Amino acid sequence: MPTVLYIRRGGEAVVGQPAIDAYLTDNRDRGPVKREMTPLGLRVASSVPGIPPVEAHILSDRAAPGRFFQALKTFLGDELLMATSVFGDARGLSELIAILLAAVRERAAVLTGVAPETVTFGRPVEFVGGPLGEERALQRLRDAATLAGFREVRFDLEPVAAARAADVGDDPALVFDFGGGTLDVCVVRRTKNGLEVLATAGNDVGGDRLTELLIDEVVAPVLGARAEWGPKRLALPRYITAAIGDWHALSALNEKTILDRLDDLIRVGAPKRELAALRCAIELQLGYEIFAVMDGAKRRLSDEVATIVSYHRAAIDVDARLGRSTFERRLAPSLKRIDSLLDEVLARSGLAATDIRELVRTGGSSAIPSVRALLARRFPNAEGRDHAPFAAVAAGLARS
Repeated sequence: MPTVLYIRRGGEAVVGQPAIDAYLTDNRDRGPVKREMTPLGLRVASSVPGIPPVEAHILSDRAAPGRFFQALKTFLGDELLMATSVFGDARGLSELIAILLAAVRERAAVLTGVAPETVTFGRPVEFVGGPLGEERALQRLRDAATLAGFREVRFDLEPVAAARAADVGDDPALVFDFGGGTLDVCVVRRTKNGLEVLATAGNDVGGDRLTELLIDEVVAPVLGARAEWGPKRLALPRYITAAIGDWHALSALNEKTILDRLDDLIRVGAPKRELAALRCAIELQLGYEIFAVMDGAKRRLSDEVATIVSYHRAAIDVDARLGRSTFERRLAPSLKRIDSLLDEVLARSGLAATDIRELVRTGGSSAIPSVRALLARRFPNAEGRDHAPFAAVAAGLARS
C-alpha cells in the first residue's frame, strides 16, 4: 500500500492507492487554481537588515477539495517540523501517520476478526536527518501507533527482517534491500542464538528516483524542459522543469498565474507545441499517468534490452525507443552511490568482499541488471539469490 493520505474538506480520510485516485478525481475538473494570501499566525525575522519581524503568510488554495500528503516518513526526524492546518484543524505528523496506521489496523481486523494491539515497524537503517533525528523519528512513530489504537510498539531494521525471512545460513551474508524509496543493506550470519548482525548501512537511492531519471530522459523534452528560445537563449524556470518528474508537484502547478505565464512565453517565442503539451499535463493532472507509464518502462528494461514508450493524451505525444544502455547511462551516478554504500557496510562489518558467501537480493529495484552486475562483481564468492522482492521485509517482521 502506498503510504499516502488524502483528507477531504468534509473530513473523510482516504489512504493508499484510493487516496491517489480520489485526489486526481477531485482535482481533474477544477480548472486553474487561484491561490490567496493566508496568514500563518506567526511572526518571522525579516530577510532585510533593520526591518522588524513580519507577519508570515503563504499563498493558499482556499477552495481545495482536500489535502494530499505523501512521503510523510521523510519528515520523521525533522526537528523544525510543526503542525499543519487541515481545513482549520491543526494536525501534527504523528496524527497524520496515525490515520494510515488506523486504516491498516482496521484492515487486519477485517481479515482476522481481531484488531491487533501490537505492531512491529520496519525501519530504515538511517532516517532522513541522520543520527540526530533518530529518537525524534522513533518517538513520532510510537505516538502515531498509540493514536491508532496499538498498545505495544516494536521496531526492526528492514534489511535484517529481510534476512530473517530469507533464512540466511551460517556463513556471512549480505542482504540487499532495494525498494522504491530507499536502499538498505546489512551483513549478517546465523548462529545458534539466531541472527548476528555484523553491520548495516543505508541511503536514499530508490526506485522512484530512477523512474524520475527516465521521465527526464523521455518525457521532459516533449514538455519543453530543454527548450531554449530567443537571442538570450531563454528557458523555462527551474521550478517548473523540476516538477515534471514529481507528479504531485506537477499537479500543484495548476494555477492561473503559472498557466498565463506559459501563454506569455509562447507569445514571446517559446516553442508552442512543447508548452501546449506541458499545459495539458498540468491542467489535466496527467503527472501520475506519466509516472506510471515510465515506471512500467523501467521495469520492462530489467527483462528487455529495449522497450517502446508510447503515451498520447491531449497535446502530449510521446513515442520513443528506450534502450537499457540509455537507462544505465542515466543510472551511473546512482550506481556509484550504491558502490560506496557497499564499501561502507563492509568496513563496518570488518569483512572483505570475498568473505561474503551469500547474497540475498530483495525489493523491486534489485532486478535492475546493472545493479545485479555490480553486486556480482563486488562479491565474487557469494551465491546470489532473489527472495520475495515485495514481501520479504513484511514476512521477516512477522517473524520477529
